Amino acid sequence: TLPASIHDPNTYSYQTRTQHPTHTMTDQPHPETIPFFVVEDTQAMKALANPVRWEILDTMGALGECSAADIAQYTARARTSLYPHIQDLVSCGLIYETGTRLMGKRYEQLYRPKAVMIGTRFNQDDPENLDYHTTFANALARLMARKHERAANEPGANPRTDQRNHHCGGHSVWVDKEQLAKLNEMIEDIWKFCESSHPGEDKQLMHVGLFLSRHIPKSKEK
Repeated sequence: TLPASIHDPNTYSYQTRTQHPTHTMTDQPHPETIPFFVVEDTQAMKALANPVRWEILDTMGALGECSAADIAQYTARARTSLYPHIQDLVSCGLIYETGTRLMGKRYEQLYRPKAVMIGTRFNQDDPENLDYHTTFANALARLMARKHERAANEPGANPRTDQRNHHCGGHSVWVDKEQLAKLNEMIEDIWKFCESSHPGEDKQLMHVGLFLSRHIPKSKEK
């Protein structure tokens, strides 16, 4: 399944993100955000199982260094409701506190994600890992569904042509070993494309989700 949706430019845009004058004060160097990070720590995997925390990470992956107010504006969530989740993500090392920014007469904390894209290490032989991995996938699916629904209700959704910005579909396909390798090559190309993206005045922000699984007959489900 590859759902994709455009974020409402009236709610948040590149111009919105960059129009505020900033003054950053830091006590330590800013950690560099890496393109991709695989989570293996159990506590961090548990944090990812929450859809709100995953939405925060997804937002920070798109915005880079930002404040809780930026995240609240982008996600349409109350800023106060985000703070506990942000602190949990800081505690498990998935985001960093990088300094403060002067906004009006007060300073606000700035954060930077550990990575633009974050995944989990799957271990089928570890029941706890399997549980968190499954919960993480469910949280990601709910997040993508929320974004897709929001975009569907806004003007400008285009489900056709090479400028399509709104799509949801799922397909079952028969593949041999060579075709499966080709399918995985296409998946890797999508991730590399996503990792290399960056904001710009002539760009629109898209949300892309990807799920791939084997077909398991219901009679074999545990």
